[in-house]
Amino acid sequence: MKEFPQDVVTAPFGTWSSPLSAAEVAAGSAPIFDAAFRGEHIYFSTKVPAENSRTGLIRTSLSHPGLKEQVLPANFNIRSSVHEYGGAAWALDPSSEVIYFVNAADQRIWQIIPGKAPHALTPDTSGRIRYGDLTMTPWGLLCVREDCRSTRRERAIVLITRHGTTNVLSRHSYFMAGPRLSPDGSTLAFIGWEHPNMPWDQTSLWLIDVRTRDIPAAAVLHGHEVSLLQPEFTSDSSLVISSDHNGRWSLYSLDFEPIDCLVRDRRAAKDSEQASETAEKLEVSDLRPVLDTGGEIGGPLWQLGTTWHLGDDEEIWAHSQSDTASLIRARLPQSENGGFDKITPPGERFGSLELHDLSHSHVLLTGKSADSTGALHAVDRATGSFIEIAQERLDAHHDYYSRPSTREFGGVPVVLHPPHNPRFTAGEHELPPYVISIHGGPTGQATPDMSARSSYFTSRGIGVLEVNYGGSTGYGREWRNRLRGQWGIVDVSDTLAAVEALVAEGLADPSRIAISGASSGGWTVLSALASTEAFACGTSYFGVTDLMRFVVDTHDFEKHYIDGLVGPWPEAQDAYITRSPIRRTSDITVPVAIMQGDRDPIVPPSQAQEFVDTLELTGVEYIYRLYKGESHGFVRSETIIDSLESEFGFYADVFGIPRSATHG
Repeated sequence: MKEFPQDVVTAPFGTWSSPLSAAEVAAGSAPIFDAAFRGEHIYFSTKVPAENSRTGLIRTSLSHPGLKEQVLPANFNIRSSVHEYGGAAWALDPSSEVIYFVNAADQRIWQIIPGKAPHALTPDTSGRIRYGDLTMTPWGLLCVREDCRSTRRERAIVLITRHGTTNVLSRHSYFMAGPRLSPDGSTLAFIGWEHPNMPWDQTSLWLIDVRTRDIPAAAVLHGHEVSLLQPEFTSDSSLVISSDHNGRWSLYSLDFEPIDCLVRDRRAAKDSEQASETAEKLEVSDLRPVLDTGGEIGGPLWQLGTTWHLGDDEEIWAHSQSDTASLIRARLPQSENGGFDKITPPGERFGSLELHDLSHSHVLLTGKSADSTGALHAVDRATGSFIEIAQERLDAHHDYYSRPSTREFGGVPVVLHPPHNPRFTAGEHELPPYVISIHGGPTGQATPDMSARSSYFTSRGIGVLEVNYGGSTGYGREWRNRLRGQWGIVDVSDTLAAVEALVAEGLADPSRIAISGASSGGWTVLSALASTEAFACGTSYFGVTDLMRFVVDTHDFEKHYIDGLVGPWPEAQDAYITRSPIRRTSDITVPVAIMQGDRDPIVPPSQAQEFVDTLELTGVEYIYRLYKGESHGFVRSETIIDSLESEFGFYADVFGIPRSATHG
């Protein structure tokens, strides 16, 4: 219900009353992770806040999206732990009613038919063997398997039959993602990479003949500082793939010799003693342009199964990302000028979107924008019209949400969430306090999406500014590579440049600016507090504090991430020491808030505890919250409520906002 103008009250920023409570922020969040068509039905996985925030599976239909049925019993929770971040943890069998999913508690693959009890497909290993990136094929379930039973992780692409028999198809790379089988079942394609690279740094495309064991690898495309993503077969001897070898991720096609010819040539070389142990070498120059939108059709592969393009014989549908997201339709065959259409949603353009599935008539995607907190949509391929299937938030106070916009401050892309409350305004000459929000990754990206978390602050009169510092994705490899070797320097200097521009435009009170971030964003928060006096305080959520401990204690996926961000160990030992916030607490002169989960395998709680102990010794004011049962990213409603209320109360105290003057 909208308020009348005469109801507007003049009150200081930070004291505004808001019905958007921390409980509503936590309980109203129901993010949609994956979705797929099966006939008339649509299935999607989503968080269930009322059931300990587990991930459930919902079935609905295109014709009656209001009718929704929970498929999984309450004691099952869909989540893969491959690479710790998981992804693509369920798949539909198009030839039956069976659904395959990874259960979080034991990491086994289970089968279920809606309305019946689930049963396990893979053996119980107490979670030590994990599965992710599930894709159903006519020959069985294709997935990435991660074996954690020894100190060195062992990964493989496996094909699991409907009866539970496991066939290993490839162990050719230490990390693997995006497995696909050709239409005739002869060729396996996947993306692989090795330490110290991350998948946005450098990957390889592998092509494997799965019908023979004596010639295991048929061909491979290695690119120097090229990130290849999401191979999709278009025939038995061609595929479409995303590559950033020209500076940003775009779509290319690759035609290769039929697998029989590649295998025959290698066998002939073997018989003549001219065989090479390596596969046939393909080159980046073999890639032919298919779709270049000017944005990025690709991104950081933190989670397996992330989809940036879908296609069939008639069309390609793609997600193109820059400061905002575009839904692209390109008809096949492509014309010489590579024409395409942008399909626009009703209302504001998307800030972010995720593609899920393609049927003969519709595209399935989730999208967020400045006037939408997120929804699952089915887009009509013929008309471009949108049908809303499900919303990602369940709250009812959208009038109190800030409408963000993209700007450029100090040469740095930012997302601005100004203070907003329909019932309040501030005095004519008063400037608002601001929280500078630092995204994680650091290869993440802040996009102009309506946000409950940001609006919790803006509806109380505290603005939020999100910074896409050098290293962020969405702006091409050159912008991403600005952080190479410069973590703790470029991210901090870009943040300061954005803050200076924010203040120079008269948008914020320079004496009341806080900085907040999670994970790698927490590192930037603490680095900034030790480098500058621009901030009145800062909040770090499970942030890195000690680089030397991080490379020892963190999980395998990110074990060598710091090699690219700072430098390899031990060559860059001095930088590891001098840049670590734990070594710089004597330079921090303002209050610090630390939020940490006690089961975090990525940034272990020892990082937070030792940092807090050092703050204690140096006399820096701080608050510390250690949450039981939480990992890298808080999911429990009670944790989200307490951390959010604690963070706001921390700012209120530092900014001098009387607690008695605040409401809600």
